[in-house]
Amino acid sequence: MAGGEGSRLRSVTGALPKALAPFRGGTLLGHQLERCAGLNAARILVLASARRGADLIADHVPDCEVLVEPSPLGTAGGLVHLPQDVDRWVVVNVDHVSDVDREALVAGASGPCTAVTTTVEATIDEGVVSLEPGPHGPRITSWRERPTVRVEVTTGLYVFTHQALQNHLDGTPCDMPALVRRLMPDGVRAWHHRGQWFDAGTPDRLLRAEAWWAGISST
Repeated sequence: MAGGEGSRLRSVTGALPKALAPFRGGTLLGHQLERCAGLNAARILVLASARRGADLIADHVPDCEVLVEPSPLGTAGGLVHLPQDVDRWVVVNVDHVSDVDREALVAGASGPCTAVTTTVEATIDEGVVSLEPGPHGPRITSWRERPTVRVEVTTGLYVFTHQALQNHLDGTPCDMPALVRRLMPDGVRAWHHRGQWFDAGTPDRLLRAEAWWAGISST
């Protein structure tokens, strides 16, 4: 998925689309294509937007098939354009960097959708209180100052059946949360990842992801 505008990365990409942000001597897109190389995929497609640098992306990967979205359809809507000759698709956000074992993911995926998740810690920069009913209205019974909470998040890596995409996308704009919610009644499996993961959509996160990947690549 390489159709993002990448406004948060503008200081490092300039006029280039997010997919061509620099990463380890290449680009984010190049890194993701390398990570897909071991999947024995029947087809590898780059989904790009005509209005967000699809021509530049196509020039960058002349040996890869680029599927051009005529107009932006959100973070998932463009998947409706995927060709019919593949039963399942691994869908990767170009700016999400991780050490997920993609071969194991594909082998273990089941149902209409498998979404890779991971646990992150987030600090709430406020005093968090607990309330209980009282005779004159709610009363505070506990106070935690700036607590750190652990939550499960999606990592921008999914396996979809082609039929599920065709059943739930109709060519109108759709973001990924909406698509996954539509599939929940049919069953969406969570594949929990215990390794590293970065949303490299900002300059600082991109640098941290790059430094981390350089470290594991040299070991």
